[in-house]
Amino acid sequence: MTIQSNGSWASDLTQPQKKALKQVWTYLFHFWGIPVNGEAAFRKQQGPSSGPFESSSDAGKKKKGLFGKLQASYYGDDQESSGNDNIEEVESEYVADKIHDSLKELDPEATRDEFWEMLRFEEPDAVILKFIRARKWKVDKALSMIAHSMHWRVDETQVDDILNGGETAIFRNNEQGVIKNLQLQKAFISGRDKQGRPIILARPKLHHSHDQSEAEMEKYCILVIEQARLFFKSPVETATILFDLSGFSMSNMDYGPVKFLINCFEAHYPESLGHMFIHKAPWIFHPIWNIVKNWMDPVVVSKIKFTKNLTDLNDYIELDQLPKYMGGESAMDPDAFTKPDESQDAKMQDEAGRAQILSERNDLIQKFVAATVSWIEADDDEESSKCLNEKVTLGSQLTANYSELDPYIRSRSMYDVNGMLKA
Repeated sequence: MTIQSNGSWASDLTQPQKKALKQVWTYLFHFWGIPVNGEAAFRKQQGPSSGPFESSSDAGKKKKGLFGKLQASYYGDDQESSGNDNIEEVESEYVADKIHDSLKELDPEATRDEFWEMLRFEEPDAVILKFIRARKWKVDKALSMIAHSMHWRVDETQVDDILNGGETAIFRNNEQGVIKNLQLQKAFISGRDKQGRPIILARPKLHHSHDQSEAEMEKYCILVIEQARLFFKSPVETATILFDLSGFSMSNMDYGPVKFLINCFEAHYPESLGHMFIHKAPWIFHPIWNIVKNWMDPVVVSKIKFTKNLTDLNDYIELDQLPKYMGGESAMDPDAFTKPDESQDAKMQDEAGRAQILSERNDLIQKFVAATVSWIEADDDEESSKCLNEKVTLGSQLTANYSELDPYIRSRSMYDVNGMLKA
């Protein structure tokens, strides 16, 4: 396994892309009540520049064509870049302290707190950039997507409670449908692909709709996705999903969870899917696929590959990252689920220790915000670069801080217990 790094996200951005990022931060700060003057970030650029979709290393190369209220702009566009967009499309007139329309119906404090909590091991800018890239560098659409996702996380699903409570809370609350999925290990992280991405191995042959309610199935899916995100550490920002369809029959087909997963990755976890493999699909799956693929964004469809045998998979995944029942060499037994021992969660009772690390985290957030404000307000390239470098350093320190905080706020999962996940 080799983790490929494309370098710092900051060094890969063109000036128009940095401007789009500055504008999104400006609107978020206005919403959160953080003083910032965004005039420089919204000023129209004079003279020619590389287009917003060219990375620094690709500038000059010809590119191929690559909701109610909140959803309207989210679903009205696909994610593929046309290559014909120019810098004016990431700019609009600046109005001091303006609250963006997409954010007006959200609670500023709850949204702010959720943003800093949802980061986990990802840097703040890296998370925001995923939404901006998904909306083709169009600031208004990116903000609408962020707002829609924040509403989903805070008001609809309580994502952080699901992750932090983990398997322990599910067993304690006797959530039988979710417990059934955990014990079957219907989906689990088997290892990493050759690019270092965590592999979510799903086994649809184990799924029967009567085993759990729709809400329980969705909670299980969120837990699996959020646990996979714990493996996102720079430069790894995406996951691989491997659907093993061996033994699949029509009795296992359930369109509800499929639609939920598609919506999750397209609306709430943008730019977080690296590859999806559909392995050993039987003939009965093909008419199903003809239906399902029409629900998916073309960019997502382009990341899906059908594999027929171990040789096909081995092009992307080392054998020691696949279970033996698939022909791999991993020692993990996918049919042996061990309920996490609550004794692993001793630090969650240490209120003083948690408060100390949270205080340090708050200090880092304040420094990051201050550096971002200075970056937004910077009126020349030299000052902007200086502030950007400070942001990158502070973003890295925030991920290191989460590594310390994690055992004080999140119950240990099977991946912590078996050593696969090392915070």
